[in-house]
Amino acid sequence: MSNKSFLLVLRDHEDRWVRFSPDELQATLEKFAAWNADLRAAEAFGGAGKLSADLGTTIRNVAGDMVVDGPFSEAKEAIAGYYIVTVADRATAEMLAKRCPILTYGGSVEVREMLGTVAP
Repeated sequence: MSNKSFLLVLRDHEDRWVRFSPDELQATLEKFAAWNADLRAAEAFGGAGKLSADLGTTIRNVAGDMVVDGPFSEAKEAIAGYYIVTVADRATAEMLAKRCPILTYGGSVEVREMLGTVAP
C-alpha cells in the first residue's frame, strides 16, 4: 500500500498573532518547531508554508468577465499556512493534524487528500 499526500490547511484569526507578547510568540514558535520535528521524525513532512496576513484576492469568471474581489477585511478567520504530509491514510493525517499547535489557540486544521501534483 502506497502512502498518500494530504494538505493540512491551518486557519486562524488573522489578528491573533500580533497581540502576542514577544515571550508568547517565542513559546508558540517553539511549539511549532517541536511539531515540525515530530512530523519529520515520522517521515511524514512533505513541506510547509506560512501565508502573509494579507487576505489576498479571489478571481472569478463571471459571465466571461474576470472579476477580482478582496481582500475581505470582514473575514474573521483566514488561512494562516499549510503543511503537506505523506502518510498511509486519512486517519494518520488527522492524528497528526490533531497535534498542531494552532488548535491550542482556537484555530483549525482542515485535512484534504491530494490527488496528485505537477512537477515544475
